[in-house]
Amino acid sequence: MSINWLRALRSLLLLGLSCVAGVGAQPLEEGLAEQGILEELLARQERQERAVYWVGLASGMALLISLGLVVLRWRLGTVQARRFVLRDAKRQLVAQLAVGYNGGELELRDAEGEIMAVLGDGLRLRDREGQVRAALRLGGDGAPFLELYDERGEVRTGLSLSEDGAGSLAFYDETGRPRAGLGSGQTGAMRLSFLDAAGHVRWQSGLEDDEIPALKLCDSEGRPRASFKVRADGMTLLEMNDQNGLVRMVVGVLDEGLAWIGLLDEEQRFRAGLGARRDGRPRLDFYDEEGETRASLYLDDHGRPKLELDQ
Repeated sequence: MSINWLRALRSLLLLGLSCVAGVGAQPLEEGLAEQGILEELLARQERQERAVYWVGLASGMALLISLGLVVLRWRLGTVQARRFVLRDAKRQLVAQLAVGYNGGELELRDAEGEIMAVLGDGLRLRDREGQVRAALRLGGDGAPFLELYDERGEVRTGLSLSEDGAGSLAFYDETGRPRAGLGSGQTGAMRLSFLDAAGHVRWQSGLEDDEIPALKLCDSEGRPRASFKVRADGMTLLEMNDQNGLVRMVVGVLDEGLAWIGLLDEEQRFRAGLGARRDGRPRLDFYDEEGETRASLYLDDHGRPKLELDQ
């Protein structure tokens, strides 16, 4: 209520009282003034208006300062907070950017408010029960790897890239133990391996570093016991190893077409060889420690057996 409006109301009140009482307005005004009623009302109104003025001025100044700070932070490119929240039209939380245990984390939620993805030190995808089902992050050496989990949270598949650039794909059983893997080497090698429950490689195939196709079979300790390969020169070889991993027998077809079986000692020296040439004639040779032939048994051109001894 303004002071001018209050004064007009006072004049109307005096006029009405004078008409009713049959007296002039001036004596009645003087009577009221003597009591100080109107002056007190006017003073109180002035104090209220001054208070409202100063409150409004202070609020406006605070608003201008806040807007100035916001504009200043925007111009500087920095807005600081501990959490940013995004809600849908129903006030349901759908996204949140906050400080986590390992730095900043961005949470994405579904329409029911369940966390479906977390982006922080890596990317984690969750199912509707909140269980992590996939994780993509960097290891301590900076190499990336991706892990896939079952409904119990056990890792079942892993895809990784080592620091030297070699990639690998691993498969795990229900207890989290690796059971199969596909990996690449630095020089184009590619191997597929199967492991037992103890983690030992039992079966492996692929291309070796020199691009030779090979198949290896290992014992329960992971030692190679048999291998089959095709060498770069075209020779096909089957090698069998003893319990120490040493090659003791070689079966193959040599480049000149000779089908041959070679027996080796523990020093990896050939001591006997049995072969058949392209014409079908067989030959059995025995060698000394220097690899020299000491005895041979074969068929001559007429099919008669011949025995040659080196005295």
